[in-house]
Amino acid sequence: MLHGMPAPPDLRALLDAFFAPPPGLRPAELLRVAAELRARSSGALTTAAMLDHRRPVEGGAWCPRLFGPLQPLRCGCGRLVGREHRGETCDRCHVLCTDEPLRDRRVAHLDVPFGLVHPALAPRIAALLGLERDQLRAVLLGEAVFLADGRLVAQDDPDVDWNDDMPYETGVRAVRRRLAAVVDRELAAAGLSPADLVLTSVPVPPPGERPLHHESHPHEDRWFRALWSERVGRDNEAIAALTVRAIRGARLVELDAPTIVLDRECVAAQRAFEAALDLLARPPGDPARAPGPLWGWRPAPLQEDDDEDHVPGALYRFHLAGAPAVSDAHDRDVHHRAPHRPEVPRACVLADGDRALVQLAYLMLLVHWPTGHVLWTMPATEARLLGARGDWALFGDEYGRQLDDDDPELLRGLYALDLTSGTWLEGPYPDDLPAIFVEKSEPEDAWLTDWRGQRAAPGDADCSGDRPDEWARSPDHRYLWMSSSPDDGAIVDTERGLAVLMLSHMREPAGADVPTVALTGPERDEDGELDDQRGAGVAIARSRGEWRTLLPDGRLRRDGRVALVFTGGAIECAAFDATGDRLLLVNRDALHVVDVARGLPLVRLDLRPLAPALALPASLPRELADLVLAHHGTLAAALAEPDALLQERVGLDDAQLADLRAEPAPPVPALLRTCS
Repeated sequence: MLHGMPAPPDLRALLDAFFAPPPGLRPAELLRVAAELRARSSGALTTAAMLDHRRPVEGGAWCPRLFGPLQPLRCGCGRLVGREHRGETCDRCHVLCTDEPLRDRRVAHLDVPFGLVHPALAPRIAALLGLERDQLRAVLLGEAVFLADGRLVAQDDPDVDWNDDMPYETGVRAVRRRLAAVVDRELAAAGLSPADLVLTSVPVPPPGERPLHHESHPHEDRWFRALWSERVGRDNEAIAALTVRAIRGARLVELDAPTIVLDRECVAAQRAFEAALDLLARPPGDPARAPGPLWGWRPAPLQEDDDEDHVPGALYRFHLAGAPAVSDAHDRDVHHRAPHRPEVPRACVLADGDRALVQLAYLMLLVHWPTGHVLWTMPATEARLLGARGDWALFGDEYGRQLDDDDPELLRGLYALDLTSGTWLEGPYPDDLPAIFVEKSEPEDAWLTDWRGQRAAPGDADCSGDRPDEWARSPDHRYLWMSSSPDDGAIVDTERGLAVLMLSHMREPAGADVPTVALTGPERDEDGELDDQRGAGVAIARSRGEWRTLLPDGRLRRDGRVALVFTGGAIECAAFDATGDRLLLVNRDALHVVDVARGLPLVRLDLRPLAPALALPASLPRELADLVLAHHGTLAAALAEPDALLQERVGLDDAQLADLRAEPAPPVPALLRTCS
């Protein structure tokens, strides 16, 4: 657990005395409290990061090594588990295995070598230096400076002849140097010096005093359940801000940075320290310490002719328009009629029941991959295959969805295909299908929209780069790979509208001991691409708390390590199944299914037998051949249509129709299965 019971009474009294000292507390007593908390510290914070995918970062403000294990009788890495290991410290993660509530009573500290001034000590410091409190604060904030002759003047005093060679001092370092030259009898009696009034160590309260927050979404409905996010609260944000300044300032001191740079960093650290004290002086349950309002989701931008009476956030039931239209084949940039290979794959999904749906340039086929049997084929459309759930496959137009001008309940641009019958849905959108998509109005503008609730998150807040688009989504449709290219960007949590995993953090190469799986099919060129490749060759899944990511270069990552590398043939499209345990890989020559857990290929289906079914007579002009494929998918499907329909839809004349009828209709074969 990342939060627990309040601190014990003795620790609570020390924390209250430091963060909210009573008015009559003497400076020597406050310094004694600070020294006691420093003596109790289990270590220093070394990073401002707190959580990485809900896991505490080592050296951060929730570090298990500093504050104790997250779970009773379990170390951080899981190597020591159970009562037999109680009291042992793991030599791998250095976390104590115990069932004691350490996270409720352990404190850490933050080293600040340049020093900070506690507001409760400011009156004594000002008196020792012969300053007013306002003057001391102006010095600490860099608004006033000490000149070489000892005068205190404002930073922008017009009566001073400022130049680059003018010597002056400001900030906490100037205060600390002047305190070293004065005497305080009360502090001397306690074994302290006036310079000790400038703190070089700040206590960090236990995690039990500053818990994570579990809140419901303000527009919670069946698609946005209780929101459990890494919302650390303003108090923890203040600790992180102070940690950043302290670590940065310490590094600047080591580098002997210019005085003006270090003074500005000291001013920023003093401001961060006062902000943290203001929040941590409040009781742990004070609303001021809770997180601010959610920023991720907000009402979707109202498009022209949208339903203006719809309340953003309310459940919006809409109908689908049925089958997506087939665009003009002349606009296609890829033409494949050669009988030696099938078409270029564009997308694929692993559906329930050992079925694989593959979208080619002109054809979609549903394959029972254990046997290689083609269940059905149908013409492909320009709508993009996004994913599947149960017996439904989801498709979306490239540039988003739009409510119909005449019927505001009819949504165009989103389509659902029944995998059992191969028919497109017309009517109410099924309740068990997701409705969260990347929407685009211009190439530079994109946002994440839940069409059922009419909410959106802006594209500029998802850390996915310029001109973001959706490259992949997890089988449960919760996570989207959002980026301007498939080798960059971020994975976005659609329930929160937040980026949870950055692709830039996945650059490490595979180790020598990482197993490999050889694929068949065309190889990539020197640039790692195929001349006419349309697919991205990427996939994501979140399986039992573990991230599984297929990167464009063929590396399969499981959480923070490369677990498998695919070599040989290129990967033109890929998808995990609903459990994340199987991975579908497709290129123009073969379809592969791989067991992710064991790193073993389960099956390889040769797609090249599809080529004869896609071949058309050479006498048919290229443009007309493309139209035949676009509207019918295969020659066999075209020959099943009446002559009048072929002449009207495709534009064939009598001679071309006769040549087409003269061709024998090759059946779509069962694919060759070569792996077990």
